[in-house]
Amino acid sequence: MAAYKKPIHRSLILGSALFITFMCFLLSVQSYLTFSKSLYKRYDDRLDNILNYVHSQMDADDLYNCVQTGVTSEKYAQLQQMLNGMVDEFELFYLYTVFTRDTLMINVISATSQAERDRGETDMPLLDSSEAYPYEEIQKYNRVMEGSEIAYFEEDSEWGAAYTACKPLANSKGKTFALICADISIVELHKTVNSYVLYNVILTLILGILFGIILIVWLRHNVTGPILALERCARQFAEKSRGKKDPEELVFEAPSINTDNEVESLSKAITQMSNDMKAYVEDILEAEQTVKTAQEEAANMTMLAYKDALTHVGSKIAYDNATRQLDKDVANRDITEFGVVMIDLNDLKTINDSYGHANGNTYIAGACHIVCTIFRHSPVFRIGGDEFVVILKNIDYEKRHELVEEANQKFYETEHDNAREPWERYSIAIGLAEYKSGQTIESVFKRADEEMYQNKLKMKKART
Repeated sequence: MAAYKKPIHRSLILGSALFITFMCFLLSVQSYLTFSKSLYKRYDDRLDNILNYVHSQMDADDLYNCVQTGVTSEKYAQLQQMLNGMVDEFELFYLYTVFTRDTLMINVISATSQAERDRGETDMPLLDSSEAYPYEEIQKYNRVMEGSEIAYFEEDSEWGAAYTACKPLANSKGKTFALICADISIVELHKTVNSYVLYNVILTLILGILFGIILIVWLRHNVTGPILALERCARQFAEKSRGKKDPEELVFEAPSINTDNEVESLSKAITQMSNDMKAYVEDILEAEQTVKTAQEEAANMTMLAYKDALTHVGSKIAYDNATRQLDKDVANRDITEFGVVMIDLNDLKTINDSYGHANGNTYIAGACHIVCTIFRHSPVFRIGGDEFVVILKNIDYEKRHELVEEANQKFYETEHDNAREPWERYSIAIGLAEYKSGQTIESVFKRADEEMYQNKLKMKKART
């Protein structure tokens, strides 16, 4: 018996140590992959939204013509202004459109942050080229231009660790001539992932060391058969749990040991260890669910962008989406009739200058409330400081003339009610246009805008 005691004892200690090490490594890797994947998914979704929005606001053909001629256009200037605002609003390192030629990186249009403008920097010129990019980085951009999907990669820039997303940009003829790119800092992401992994590694090591000490203490006792049975069950548990992500499958089936000595206690200790490991995995999954909840909250914050903060009607972004959907509905013949009401507030500048912007906001909100009350069955959008759009459908479309007349009458009454404060004497100019088969959505909105403008001129003449 003594001749076999030492090899068995050594084998059991080695097998148990390997088992614990494997479990610690498995749980650490799983927690790292799960957590980092969730965080990167949030960054991917954020950059996707930014690039797709920029792409939707671009006139690709106009931009392509600028690249070919080397001369900027009015739309180019408008796009430059929009990108400059977005790079600060979304806290980006950089927001730009480029293309490559040989070893050169050539600028199409690049955003300039407020901090850069404060330092006296100006917008990068069209077709400005740079040889500062390494060949390997140029190749990255070349590979993205050859594809059709958004691509992501990490790189170290002068601002720190950055995460870049690139979207191919093609003109109406399908020719890809540039990339829309956005760079965002991932320093905090790396810190979060590293802190999380370090915490889990330390906790896992503590558990492993703790259970290892327990095993070593109990394995000091002179046993044979029960230890072999226990070692066999531990090995089966390691094989069964390898690659498993379901905590319910991490169950240690202890052998039936009734020795009333240390071996029986060891069996109970390993059973408790497996339960602790199971609880640990459940904690990891709960943390993953927490991350998912944070993603959903981020999505809810994105939805706030579709609502105007002052009036709570649809924002400019919501208006753009609504017109795109209207285009699709008309093209698919899902809708055959609708109307557009363009509304412009009168005297807003006078209110702001004379009574302050707080009362100016009261003027805007009060006028919007009347509009929403009259056109209660139609979506209302605020597309500018004093401009609103109403898309009339169904019952509001059928009563369009009556509703417009009601609006004119209501605002006439408030404008001439001397009992009201000046910022409560609301006045508007209104224009109505109806969609007719064969027309474009743009032409309907344009006619409504023209009618509103004519109405505004008449009101100015009537006041003089």
